[in-house]
Amino acid sequence: MRNGTAMKNKSKKIPSVTVKKNSTEAEVYLYNEKTVIQITYAEYTKKNHKCPEAPYITWINVDGISDTKVIEEICAPYKIHPLIIEDILVPNQRAKIEEYDNYSYFVLKMIYYDQDEIIFEQLSVLLLDHVVITFGETKGDVFKPIRTRLQTQGSPLRSRGADYLLYNLLDAIVDGYFDVLERLGEEIDAGEEELLGKGDISTLHSMREFKKSLLYMHKAIWPLREVLSRINHDNVHLILPETQLYLRDVYDHIYQAIDTTETYRELLSGLMDLYLSSISNRMNEIMKVLTIISTIFIPLTFLAGVYGMNFNYMPELSMQLGYPILWVVMILIAVAMLIFFKRRRWF
Repeated sequence: MRNGTAMKNKSKKIPSVTVKKNSTEAEVYLYNEKTVIQITYAEYTKKNHKCPEAPYITWINVDGISDTKVIEEICAPYKIHPLIIEDILVPNQRAKIEEYDNYSYFVLKMIYYDQDEIIFEQLSVLLLDHVVITFGETKGDVFKPIRTRLQTQGSPLRSRGADYLLYNLLDAIVDGYFDVLERLGEEIDAGEEELLGKGDISTLHSMREFKKSLLYMHKAIWPLREVLSRINHDNVHLILPETQLYLRDVYDHIYQAIDTTETYRELLSGLMDLYLSSISNRMNEIMKVLTIISTIFIPLTFLAGVYGMNFNYMPELSMQLGYPILWVVMILIAVAMLIFFKRRRWF
């Protein structure tokens, strides 16, 4: 988990929704309880590698969906329906599950940080009897813990079926949601301190960008709840009952992520309202001070205007102490008005 960057750094990049275009690459993991082999898809298709002793699970992980021909070649041996291939190639879809006779198809959203950018990446998953195929939009994912478990002798992942690998993928995706939310929470806390201090308009723009990112997250996470609900309540034929117990835990975590997202959105709305209110209050204070000053000078200006007139017969002009008396009168008026304002608690 990376620590959040302080929002006081004005040159800091604002998290944004982006997916980089990558060429299509694929890696293959062949594993069972005794061994695991990691090879490229080209090596896998040549069949000149040494497969682990059967039965074994195959995980084909594809990064990049720009090469339609490669995607079709990967799907062809498993007789994937053309409509599913079309869905794989089209990003920005809602999370869903579709069942066919010999496989199930899932559409999910991976959300993770790439330096200071939030990546919203569509992930398509094909679950077969002993095979799991994942299609990501770009190189990069949240599956590093899964690769580590595959290389760990005695890991439960090595001794279970393809449905358990699907559970691990879903669990890693949801854990990625919490990682992003944790970092966003740190950024929001930093923004709150700045807004309550000497925040300016750039801080407000940053908070609006975070709110937009949370909106995208909510749109990505909410449909996944429906997918997990269907898995838990309907009998998906390729998911064993013992694996459904683990998927229920993922379902609970999704609800927690949704609640956290909504909490942060409400917090940001409150902070933005608080900032605008503080700006309005500061403006009111400034106007109050200016009004008091103007009010004090109104009678003084009146006296200065009266005795600034050029009339020949003004009795006070011939008085030897007229000038100092006028100053004393003006000062007394100003002091009296200040005392009056103070007693009325106008400042």
